[in-house]
Amino acid sequence: DQSLHCAKSTYSALPDDYNCRVELAMTSDRKTIVCYHPSVDIPYEHTKPIPRRDPIKNFAESQDQVLKARLMDTSPKPEPTIEELSKMFYTTKHRWYPVGQ
Repeated sequence: DQSLHCAKSTYSALPDDYNCRVELAMTSDRKTIVCYHPSVDIPYEHTKPIPRRDPIKNFAESQDQVLKARLMDTSPKPEPTIEELSKMFYTTKHRWYPVGQ
C-alpha cells in the first residue's frame, strides 16, 4: 500500500479568539507538513466602518488632498533609456537614435 495518511495535530499557536481556523498534519512518510486554513466568515455585526473625515468640515484639508492627488497623477513617468530599449526588443542601440545623429 503506497498511499499516504495524515496524522492530524491538535497543537495550535494561535489564541482561541483568533479569527482563523488552522489545522496541521504530517503525512505518514513524515516528509510533508500539511496546513489547512480556510477563510472564516466574519458576521457583519462584528465589523465597523472605516473612519472618514467630513469634507464639509475639513474644506482646506480636502482641497489640499485633491491638489496633491492631481499633482501625483501628472508627474512625468521616466522614459526607458536607449540601453533598456535595446535589451527589451533585442536590437542594437543604433535603432533607437533618430536619423541624422
